[in-house]
Amino acid sequence: MLKVKEAVIVEGKYDKIKLSNLLDALIIETNGFSVYKDKKKLAFIKKLANERGLIVITDSDHSGFQIRNENKYHRSPVPHYLMYSLI
Repeated sequence: MLKVKEAVIVEGKYDKIKLSNLLDALIIETNGFSVYKDKKKLAFIKKLANERGLIVITDSDHSGFQIRNENKYHRSPVPHYLMYSLI
């Protein structure tokens, strides 16, 4: 199992289940676009971004593109901000 300091952001629960078998990390699911309506989750993600850094892993579809390019996760430069697209 790979230990990861950064918080890992994924789109759905199945992504989280799969990655939890590979990573020893805090994995947060966005539940697709519903994350934009959840102010508490957005605030939590912003806090994690500034404290630990983020690794954003999404599908390579339109939804994934929007989530990867969304700037609501952080306001200031983040120490570690990596984005991956799953094909």
